[in-house]
Amino acid sequence: MEGKQSEHILILRFSALGDIAIAGPLVRAYAEANPDIRFTMVSQSAMEPLFKGIENLNFFAVDFNGRHKGLRGLYRLSRELRALTPSKIADIHSVTRTMVLKLLMKFHPIRFHSLDKGRNERSELTRTKNKILRQLPSMMSRYERVFNEMGLAVLSFAERDVDVPNGKSKVAEARGKEVKHGGTINIGIAPFAKHKGKEWPLDHMEVVVATLSEESRFAVYLFGGEGKEATILQGWAQRYSGIVSVAGKYSFAEELDLISELDLMVCMDSANMHFASYMRIPVLSIWGATHPYMGFYGWGQRAEMAIQDNALDCRPCSVYGNRECYKGTRICLHAITPQYVVDKIYEAVSGNMR
Repeated sequence: MEGKQSEHILILRFSALGDIAIAGPLVRAYAEANPDIRFTMVSQSAMEPLFKGIENLNFFAVDFNGRHKGLRGLYRLSRELRALTPSKIADIHSVTRTMVLKLLMKFHPIRFHSLDKGRNERSELTRTKNKILRQLPSMMSRYERVFNEMGLAVLSFAERDVDVPNGKSKVAEARGKEVKHGGTINIGIAPFAKHKGKEWPLDHMEVVVATLSEESRFAVYLFGGEGKEATILQGWAQRYSGIVSVAGKYSFAEELDLISELDLMVCMDSANMHFASYMRIPVLSIWGATHPYMGFYGWGQRAEMAIQDNALDCRPCSVYGNRECYKGTRICLHAITPQYVVDKIYEAVSGNMR
């Protein structure tokens, strides 16, 4: 092959799950817009369903708990990536691992293009004193800057009609028949987050689940992980009618199929917000220590669908929600009442969200 046909771009993004999901539509868009260039997404194996279905887009799974663990594992990974004969590497993660990979590959004619995370800008939003509250560039736009620097299409991503899987597979149909309880409005609820600064109190969310269960028009599906999360959600499903827990029961691809059949997802500032956004499902998200201004809001979601207490001058206090509340109260989350969230759900499903 000659010219552009020989070009091969590797894209590095190892975590977090939500940030990989944010990258999904963008990576697919660039692959579709540049059919003469080969792309390989390098990420966690579980995320492969987000990048399937495009001929010139391949997937390479990393294994940081196995063959790519530690410095020796990174050296092995660098050799495996070099064997793919890339011409350029898009580092849309910019963490220690990708920086080490860059050093290990510096003697090879491979150009790295790295993400600017805007760490200084984010610190202005999260500091306790003299906070500067303003909208920062979205993570999607930061990713796009990297691709634009590589000489790919410069058309604004917002102007593109991005193709993503519609998820309406026979698997989704089968799961739908299995779990539906006759409700005509399908609502997903994902009450957990990786960090407590982003997680609404579970007793508040249980009140929301109980309230929705009283209306036959709703079929509610609970999303979460295996173990403790699945046990809690199964308990809710047993206590309330019309409620089904899908936590820990299906593969990631099957969960995406189920999400694609929802009318609304209710969740935290979490990976599920981005999975639903990827599937073009409206999301009602609850925010505490973090803030949509940080740039991690769901792709294509309307600003009014973010539930947050804008009266608190201490928000946001954390980029990722992993800092302890310096007031010791997590008032940003506890002040949001179950009835307020229920009312927002009613507005969202009726199309009256303002």
